[in-house]
Amino acid sequence: MTVLVTGVRGRVGRGVLRRLRDAGVPVRAASAGGERDPAGGEPPVHLDLGDPGTFPAALKGIRRVFLYAHPGTAQQFVREAVDAGVEHVVLLSSLAIDAGGAQESPIARLHLEVEEALRSSALGWTFVRPGAFAANALQWAAPIRAGRGLRLAYPDTYSEPVHEGELAEVAFRALLDDAHRGAVLRITGPESLSARRQAELIGQAAGLRVAVERIGREEQRAQLIAVLPEAFADTMLTYQEQRDGRPGTPLPDAERVLGRSTVSFAAWAREHAASFR
Repeated sequence: MTVLVTGVRGRVGRGVLRRLRDAGVPVRAASAGGERDPAGGEPPVHLDLGDPGTFPAALKGIRRVFLYAHPGTAQQFVREAVDAGVEHVVLLSSLAIDAGGAQESPIARLHLEVEEALRSSALGWTFVRPGAFAANALQWAAPIRAGRGLRLAYPDTYSEPVHEGELAEVAFRALLDDAHRGAVLRITGPESLSARRQAELIGQAAGLRVAVERIGREEQRAQLIAVLPEAFADTMLTYQEQRDGRPGTPLPDAERVLGRSTVSFAAWAREHAASFR
C-alpha cells in the first residue's frame, strides 16, 4: 500500500509525510514545485492540483491519498483516483463548513466542492475539518519582533487554535485506520482563547511584552486584502466579529482519535518562541 501525500510544502502535509515515513509506510510525496523533499528523501513527484494533466502519473500505484482541497478540479481528481485504484482519501477540509452561512463563505464553499465530489464517488473518504490553526499566529511574528505590537480590529475575538502537529497526527491515523472511513472529524485545539490572550501567551513564551491595540475594521481589511482575495478577507473579518467576546467550546474529535489530551496554545507558543524574538 503506497500513500500519496499532497501539499508537502505545507505544515500539515509535511507532518503527515514524516509520520508515514517513520512508520515504514511506502509513501510518495507530491508537490506542484520541483523542490527537494522537505521530509528528507526523493524529490516530490510533480502534482499540480489545478492541472489534471499531472494527476495520472502521480496517482499510479497509489492506494491512499492525503489531499489538500483545490476548487475546480475535484471531479477530475476523483475520476483519476478511481481509475488508478485508490481506495481511500483523507481530505484536509475546513470547520468553516459547519458555521452558519457556509454557502456564502468562499472558504467553506471551496472545501465543500471537494467533499461533495468524494461523497458522490466510489472512494472511501475521511474529512478532517480543522478550525483555526495555531500557526496562524505566525503572521504576527514580524510586528512582534519589531516591537510594534499588534493592531487588530477584533482583539477579543475567540478561536480554538489547533497545533499543526495534531492535525498531521489525526490525518496520519485516518489514513491507516479504516475505523475512520466515512467519518467527519471536527478538529479544534483544547482551549477557546481570545486573540489578546494568544498574544499574551506568545509574549510569555518569547520573554516579551506584546502590546495589543484595537483598530477599525476598514484598516484591518486594507491590511488583509494586500495578501488575500477580498472575499476571503471579508469572510475572516465577519467571523472575527461574530466571535468577538464570545468563547467557543472545544470539540472532542482530536482527543478521541489520538486517545490523549491535545497540545495547548501555550505549548505551541513555547515551541515557536524563536520566531517572535
